[in-house]
Amino acid sequence: DLRGAEDVLLAQGQVEEAIAMYRQVHQFDEAIAVAESRRHPDAEAMREDYLTHLLATHQEEKAAALKEAEGDYDKAIALYLKGGLPAKAASVIKSRNLLGDASLLEKVASALTSAGLHDRAGDLYEEMGQLQRALDSYIKGYGFRQAVELARRHFPSQVVELQEAWGDWLVDQKQVDMAINHYIEANCSGKAIEAALSARQWGKAAQFVENLDHDAARPYFKRIARHYEEAKQYDEAERHFIAAQAPKLAVEMYTKASQWDKAHNLATAYMSEREVSMLYISQAQRMEASGKLREAEQLYVKVNEPDLAINMYKKQRKYDAMVRLVAKHRKELLKETHQFLAQHLESEGNLREAEHHYTEASEWLSAVNMYRSNDMWEEAIRVAKLHGGANASKRVAYAWALALGGEAGAKLLTKLELIEPAIDYAIESGAFDHAFELARSSLQRKLPEIHLKHALFLEDEEKYAEAEDEFINASKPREAIDMYVHQQDWPNAMRVAETYDPAAVPDVYVGEAKAAAERRDFKRAEELYLAAAKPELALNMFQECGMWNDALALAKSHLPHKAGEVTLSYQAAQAQAGVGGTKADFLANGRAWESAGAWGKAVDAYLTAKAGVLAPVELEEVWECAVRIARHELKARYPEVVAEVARRLREVKRHEGAAELLREAQQLDAAIECAMEGECWDKARELARGAGRGLEDKVESAYQTFLSSAGNTEGLLELGHTNAALEVLSKAKDWDRLWEMAAKEHMAPDTLVKYSAMQASQLVGQDRPEDAVMVLAAHPVDAHSSLELLKCTVRATLGRAKDAVSSDEHGRAVEVLRNLLLDLKRNESRHARGGPLEAMLLATHLTHVVSTLGKLKPSRDVLELKAKAAVGLLRYPALVPADKLFLVAGLACREAGFANLACVLLNRYLDLAEAIDESDASLLDNADLAAATALSFPDTIPTNQYLQDEDAREEVRDWVLSVCMDNSVDQALPPEGQAAGTVYAGLYASDHPLCVVTGAPITSRNDELHLEDGAVANKRDWNLYVSYTKKCAWSGKPENPQW
Repeated sequence: DLRGAEDVLLAQGQVEEAIAMYRQVHQFDEAIAVAESRRHPDAEAMREDYLTHLLATHQEEKAAALKEAEGDYDKAIALYLKGGLPAKAASVIKSRNLLGDASLLEKVASALTSAGLHDRAGDLYEEMGQLQRALDSYIKGYGFRQAVELARRHFPSQVVELQEAWGDWLVDQKQVDMAINHYIEANCSGKAIEAALSARQWGKAAQFVENLDHDAARPYFKRIARHYEEAKQYDEAERHFIAAQAPKLAVEMYTKASQWDKAHNLATAYMSEREVSMLYISQAQRMEASGKLREAEQLYVKVNEPDLAINMYKKQRKYDAMVRLVAKHRKELLKETHQFLAQHLESEGNLREAEHHYTEASEWLSAVNMYRSNDMWEEAIRVAKLHGGANASKRVAYAWALALGGEAGAKLLTKLELIEPAIDYAIESGAFDHAFELARSSLQRKLPEIHLKHALFLEDEEKYAEAEDEFINASKPREAIDMYVHQQDWPNAMRVAETYDPAAVPDVYVGEAKAAAERRDFKRAEELYLAAAKPELALNMFQECGMWNDALALAKSHLPHKAGEVTLSYQAAQAQAGVGGTKADFLANGRAWESAGAWGKAVDAYLTAKAGVLAPVELEEVWECAVRIARHELKARYPEVVAEVARRLREVKRHEGAAELLREAQQLDAAIECAMEGECWDKARELARGAGRGLEDKVESAYQTFLSSAGNTEGLLELGHTNAALEVLSKAKDWDRLWEMAAKEHMAPDTLVKYSAMQASQLVGQDRPEDAVMVLAAHPVDAHSSLELLKCTVRATLGRAKDAVSSDEHGRAVEVLRNLLLDLKRNESRHARGGPLEAMLLATHLTHVVSTLGKLKPSRDVLELKAKAAVGLLRYPALVPADKLFLVAGLACREAGFANLACVLLNRYLDLAEAIDESDASLLDNADLAAATALSFPDTIPTNQYLQDEDAREEVRDWVLSVCMDNSVDQALPPEGQAAGTVYAGLYASDHPLCVVTGAPITSRNDELHLEDGAVANKRDWNLYVSYTKKCAWSGKPENPQW
């Protein structure tokens, strides 16, 4: 008891002993307290020694407490910090209200943060008035209560976010039920529900879910329903399954619980017919498993699933019930079912039942084969006779005899009186040896028939020598001869005929002759016909083949009485076919019919002459005879004959003769059409002359069309149709001749506008816009009618890729185009301002200005003017590709030292380049340029890159990235009021006139310089331009500065 010992010693005045006692037990603070209480002279020294000892032994906490007790709070705080006790240092500050030293507070707060005491650091920061740092520290230290309270006072917009974070932290800390209210405060319904579910607060979760929309609520309702299902609270589970639009799950729940009535009621109310069907099937399967087959059948049938009931009876071997259901519900499968059952029963050896099902399936032959395979022949014969009749039973008996073989089989057939039917059946089956055996032993009169049928069988098997022997044995040599004739085996056919049937020899010759004729060996065929004493057949052969010379020779030699007839047939065939012969032959044939008064046949005879047989001139003469007869003798046929002959004459290019025939037939219109079709223009004019009805004009118009189609410009000029000649040349795209003819004929400018537009349009379509510009500049152009063409030309010219822009040809084309548009603008109303023509002019003009300045020696003024003009050109993305506009303007600004604007413009260019590569305009974000009111942002993007060199694009990208890292570069646009007079001026819309040098608005009248055509320039910019180029930027005329 040190305290008691102290009291005793001090009572005796032994202060030194009391101090020594405490020192001995290392309670130095108590020793110092005794010394100080007794005013010991070494008290102060003891305190200093104790402090030194504490510091030397790294007991900063006790040293700090010592200093705190002394009232040296700064030293105490320093020692607490040194000892890694920032919380105690903070307590000293807070308890002693030491908030005046900001550096000390900062130091303690940092120490608290480093020590992970973020909530204490937050308190300190809040005391210091550093509210954001306090909030950050509270959040980092998970002091969400302090953070929320602070946010409510000073950062109300962050309260919701903090509530959500608080809830997330509580979930991580497994305090899920406490997180729910914080999620509600944060309006995080999903997280609140998840938390309620995790905390198994099902009622609360259901209340939250009811406030969600249907799609979001469904999965939560399902989870809640599953809980109630597991808890066997089926009514609640059903209610939540229905709310989740999942009635099927509720039905499954009741099914698992064997509550069939509820399942059925719910199913019919919410489920489809198919789903209800599955419910009944599951119930039926349960009954089937319990042996209640009849009840299961009724359920299966009720949902139109008789196949399941059939299969059930099949598995239970209840075949009668199975067949009953098949017959009632699957009639088309009844036969197949009987066959299946029959085969199954046969395999089990139940042959009588198998027979029943075979016969029910009308497959009694299968029943017969079943009995045969089981050597039950009497049963097989019984079934065959019962279902197949006598013939079927005979075939089975014959098979039985075959199975017995030899004499036993013959005795069986004799016993059954089936010898002759058995022989017939053996023949039909190809068992000729058995047929011969039966016939020789019991019925020899059948032998010839068997030999004949055997011969026919051998012939089909191509065993011709054996077939011949059998034909001879059957006394049928003629059949053997016919066999060899059919095979064109003439030597064997002749051998058999000469040996067994000499009367058939001529027939063999005739057959061989026909074969020779078929292979066109007519000489051999003639010899054979003559050998067969059949010359008339040879004559027919020659006539049918059109071999009239051979036919005439044969008739004279062997059939002289038919020579005249053959000659007449020859002539008739030639005339009918329209081949062979001469004009005289056709005329003679026709005149013969004329002499006989057969006018119709005479006309037909003349018309037998066809193209390819006679020359067109001769054909025309022959056909005119047909027309002549029809005109005089067959007036009813006259129109028909004229039409036919006219058609034929047109086919052989005798249009003039055809036209004359049609005129004689009073068919003047048809005659003129025929003449024009044959390009007989003189004949057509002759026919039309004086006929009236506009026929002469029609002919002349057709002639002009003909000349135009033929490209005969000289002919058109002779007729005075200069415009038509120009049309021909334009269609042929022969522009040099067209302009030469136009100049020669002194065509009016209004006429030539059309052709200059056509040629320019063609050149633009061929990607030759520079040539199109030169054409438009050299020939008349109408701004109104050619406005779209001008737009296309401007777009194509100004839209050239960078590689093409650098050529002298392109620069010259831009200048010429600019001058052309200026001339067209001058011809418009002097007071007309704006409009598409002016936009095209200014876009082309500023492009020319940028190009001109780019060719000058770089200087500060030149580069500034170029940058301003390039920025002014940004107003025209409808005429110049957007990527070109922003690249040119960005590079010009970079070159002129306007890094801020260059960064903005080139960044936009890079976005455009990426969008072009991806063909996706949605990649563009216009926010950086939203303040640039003069710019428009079309929905479409260019299809090709202006800067096609990927390395060059990469260089631009690298520069932009390097500038973005420079804090001195401000990528924001200045306010519109501060842009006047700067390079930014062209970005903002204005009602003031635009400078023709830079395209920027001129906001002060004192700065305006009025030029030709009502153009206005900024005086300073115009003078700078003239100083370097010695020309007016607008008129192009030589000028001096006007300072």
